[in-house]
Amino acid sequence: MQVLLVTALQWLLRHLLSLVLIIAALLLGRAGWDEWQAWRAIRAESAQLSDAEPTINASLQKLVLEINSRAAGLEAATLATIEERITAVDSEIAHKQLERQQVSGLAPILAGQTIVQAQLQVFQIDGAIGLLQRERTWLQDAKRRYLATQSAQAQRAELERLRQRHVTLYLKWQAVGRDIDALEKERWVKSRVPGTTEYQQLQALIEHRSQLLVENQRADTDYKRQLAQVNGARNLPPLAALPLPSNALNDALQPLRTRMDELRHLERVNWVGKLWRPVKNVLPTALGILLGVMLTPIAIKALFYFVLAPLAARRPPMQLLPDSGGALTLEAGESSVSRTITIDSAHELLVHPEFLQSASITGEKATQWLLSRRFALTSLSAGMVALTRIRCDAPESAVISATHNALAEIGVLNLPAGSAVVMQPHNLVGVVQRRDTPLRITAHWRLNSLHAWLTLQLRYLVLHGPSRLIVQGCRGVQLETGTEGRAINQAATIAFSANLPYSTGRCETFAAYLLGKQELLNDRFGVGRGPSVSEPGSVGFFVYEQAPYAHRKAGVTGRGLQGLTDSVLKVLGI
Repeated sequence: MQVLLVTALQWLLRHLLSLVLIIAALLLGRAGWDEWQAWRAIRAESAQLSDAEPTINASLQKLVLEINSRAAGLEAATLATIEERITAVDSEIAHKQLERQQVSGLAPILAGQTIVQAQLQVFQIDGAIGLLQRERTWLQDAKRRYLATQSAQAQRAELERLRQRHVTLYLKWQAVGRDIDALEKERWVKSRVPGTTEYQQLQALIEHRSQLLVENQRADTDYKRQLAQVNGARNLPPLAALPLPSNALNDALQPLRTRMDELRHLERVNWVGKLWRPVKNVLPTALGILLGVMLTPIAIKALFYFVLAPLAARRPPMQLLPDSGGALTLEAGESSVSRTITIDSAHELLVHPEFLQSASITGEKATQWLLSRRFALTSLSAGMVALTRIRCDAPESAVISATHNALAEIGVLNLPAGSAVVMQPHNLVGVVQRRDTPLRITAHWRLNSLHAWLTLQLRYLVLHGPSRLIVQGCRGVQLETGTEGRAINQAATIAFSANLPYSTGRCETFAAYLLGKQELLNDRFGVGRGPSVSEPGSVGFFVYEQAPYAHRKAGVTGRGLQGLTDSVLKVLGI
């Protein structure tokens, strides 16, 4: 599961990178396109605020006139009248604050109101709250001066009343807090799910507690002011005259004007908008291109899996050299990490230098640049170049080991005279051959075989005996007879007898093929219309490695240029 997640993440990141590259390519062709749209969006909001400013100004101006009118009527009012007005102002402020909380949330936007409209309502409410707070401050100053003329007993009585009011509000605030805690404890889930009765009750309690906290703080301020008077602190500031000064209205409109200044600044330097608008325009095209890039390989693989592979499975197998011998043995019956190769005066050893672990110091060593001069390009492509050649006058031994790969094991295949084996030279490590009879290699093209086209191997290289072939395989080399019909993962195949009927079969599941966990086709040997076991030359073997290397498997979209190169070499049988 973890490997699947890693593969999916790599696949997703690779296509996200493709999306970024596609967007960048489209942007180069549309440089500067629609830069004015960012300016248009900012300009539209700025125009809305400018249009709304006179309306907000008129509303606040009306409130200023009402405040001034009320203040004029309180010049000769009694203490009860002033306190009644203070209570009314507190109620208006609390109502405005509650209204502001409702406007500043998500409810207006979900109801279809734009963000700018909600923002304008917040500006208007904030301005009204500021003016009402100025009125309350003036009323408190008027009340203190009224009380300053009362007797000390009346002042102490007022102080006690204010203290009791403060205590009462504090107890109410605590009681609401306990109700909130109880509701959250008993209805912890429902109280947090919008739309439920418990959620609405919780929100109402929170708003009530917020109002009680504001009223409690005001009561505390009133109490401290009255306490200062009782203690003889009569240094009261001069009572500000009403009507309200003109700067009060300017202060109330300041948040709106500040936002308008910010929009003007953004209109001049808004590079984010200039970049986002072109990206937004080309994004549908880029997504369409990316979708095509993502789906095309999947469609191709689906065509191969559901159409071409079943068609090939119904085709008769092919035999490269049906008259050749199929005898092939694996020395010691198994492979190992290292193998000891013994040669005499009539034979020579050709081996990759990095696989030669040790050798006798008496043998003659030289460099043979190519495995076969006739197949020079094949030798170069398969890495069979700059080989170490060892000859000796008496029997000597050399140890062959995969010193650069901890998972590889070495196997030695005995190919007698008259036998032939099909092999891709990239698995070949070395060859033991007669000095006077070098290893013979022949090439065979099969352009009329659907099996060859599906496996992308149109050319097969056949090695003819007598010789001893030194091969490497991941986790070991295995040899099996193929006359009774056997199937194997194509990525694991190393070699097979040239007389064996060879065909292909589809892998078990499409998901494994799509994700690159299996090759599309399995190699099949000894099945279909071929010679029977009793016919001369029909006995044959196939050789495979125990675990194919992971890097030989392609993902959903292949391995890029490396995959293309591998495909070309596979077509040539290398």
